[in-house]
Amino acid sequence: MTAPKAELEPLFEQAWTQSRQRFGNSISLNVPGMVSYETEHIAEDDPFRFPSISITGPACSLGCEHCDAKMVETMIPATTPKALWEMFLKTVERGGTGCLVSGGSTLAGDVPLLRFIPTIKRAKQELGLAIVVHTGVVYEEVAAALGEAGIDGAMLDIMGSNDTIREIYHLDLMKEAFEHSMELLNRHGVPLMPHIVVGLHRGELRGEAEAVRMIARYNPERVMVVAFKPLLGTPMENSPTSTPLEIARVVLACRLAMPDTPVIMGCARPPGEHKVETDRLVIRAGVNGMAYPSEEGHDFARELGLDISVSSGCCCLMNDKARGGCCN
Repeated sequence: MTAPKAELEPLFEQAWTQSRQRFGNSISLNVPGMVSYETEHIAEDDPFRFPSISITGPACSLGCEHCDAKMVETMIPATTPKALWEMFLKTVERGGTGCLVSGGSTLAGDVPLLRFIPTIKRAKQELGLAIVVHTGVVYEEVAAALGEAGIDGAMLDIMGSNDTIREIYHLDLMKEAFEHSMELLNRHGVPLMPHIVVGLHRGELRGEAEAVRMIARYNPERVMVVAFKPLLGTPMENSPTSTPLEIARVVLACRLAMPDTPVIMGCARPPGEHKVETDRLVIRAGVNGMAYPSEEGHDFARELGLDISVSSGCCCLMNDKARGGCCN
């Protein structure tokens, strides 16, 4: 993943053509309820359009270098099954289409989901919400329960570098734990939506190529590419990020390694001109969807003749029940 842009041009062309042949001429632009969002084309400010809910509130036991619980602090807390059910009901009342159930991690690397899964199953059966779940590392009992609950997708970061797992996530695990997590989710029929975090090792590309190879073995429903974005108040707030071209290289690798799998540019990536350039490059690399697109990215997709659909659902559910209407 070190080739200069000129050498990558044939791959951009191949990825673009392959994406059009396999998936048609469309792209899904998603603006879920984690943040208020407004551009010339899209304006959304209701967090319950597709809320992110933390079952641990602001707590996380790992204190990862890149996050240090800052991400869960921004989510809606629901730390008991009763509170989670009330959030599901409120989502329906506010016209939302679904929820992301997330939370901080235990020292074992998993989100402590087990006692909440009966409530999730009830919401699927009685409310018809689209529900996706951040799992962290997956263990057998949780995988079986999630399969029984009928969730719409399980999302987890896949690391291909043992150094990153140890130094950034503070986990005493090897990459095989994440591979086994994907195997368990497959075994129990849970739609797999793995994430690759580009540049997580303080801006370096370390293990991303291996993560692509790992994911490709497990028939994912979607592949989500996100990029490390420094957060204030974390140990990595001043760390460098990967470049837009490095992010695009990972998207290209996913697109070409998994030609039949939708590839999505997820929520996290550096802002400003970095985001504008990233959006343009990953559109050329054949992404099928993008969360929180820049105004320029939206315009670029239109200039390339793509049919644009806009959704307030999670980007991992593009073209599914959380999909919205068209906006060309």
